[in-house]
Amino acid sequence: MRFHLDPVTLADQRRRNLRDTVLILAGIFSLMALIGWMLAGGLGIALSALGTGLGLLLHPHAAGAVMRHLLRARPLPPALAPRLWQIHAELSRRADLDIIPPLYLIPDARIQALSSGWGRDAAVAVSEGLLYRLSPREVAAVLAHEIGHIRAGDLRILRLAEMAGRLTRAVALASVLLLVYYLPEAMALGASVSPLALAAITLGPIACDLLILKLSRTREFAADATACELTGDPEALIAVLSRLGGHWDRRGALDLSLIRTHPTIPERIERLRELSPPRRPGPWEMFGMLMRSGIRE
Repeated sequence: MRFHLDPVTLADQRRRNLRDTVLILAGIFSLMALIGWMLAGGLGIALSALGTGLGLLLHPHAAGAVMRHLLRARPLPPALAPRLWQIHAELSRRADLDIIPPLYLIPDARIQALSSGWGRDAAVAVSEGLLYRLSPREVAAVLAHEIGHIRAGDLRILRLAEMAGRLTRAVALASVLLLVYYLPEAMALGASVSPLALAAITLGPIACDLLILKLSRTREFAADATACELTGDPEALIAVLSRLGGHWDRRGALDLSLIRTHPTIPERIERLRELSPPRRPGPWEMFGMLMRSGIRE
């Protein structure tokens, strides 16, 4: 039984991921706007939006510096890994990236890979363990996943959501402090505090954080789908995830699905299986298989 990439299912998954991303971002910014409005009306909404934009604009995103300082990664030039760079360049070309993101090598025996930055500042890092332990097909699948993040601008999307989340928490905290400060005077005047307002400033930041985590999981699904689009080989990514399953997806009695940054490995494999349904060989293919195996009827 053979496997192939189902273009209809791939398109359906891409639409689903895009829809979920838009809805989650709408939820995050709606919460930010609601709490900003409760604090300062329209001015609060405007200041929250301005703060989010400035935070994204001023946040440093030099991918190479991040990888060198945080991961102790070092540049991996084409001369040291020509075959790896050939695969990486071809995937970047298929993804229509403006540049081929530089590669970095992480000195770690574990299987690791990540992308950082966006646009012309993007970069990809892979670990020594990944290069030693995975086959070329599997390495290509991992690189395609990271290139999928870069093509979609996922780091920028997540950074924007995180800035909105930080502002939501800051504004909610300011609202609580003002409420505590003015509450005695308000009670003396016979005023009351709306239960809805209390719920918004206390639960809003929590809901925002959960939405940001949901957004991160959605973008992982989207990067998996893009990897399959670029390689045409869902089985290679399934093989990598199966290798990692014993290390990254051990669960206890507590369900942590709401606070994960990544979907569980079984969930990711299930989505990939949808892209790669089994296809039974036709009569002539079956005949060829029988001939090759030496069976005669």
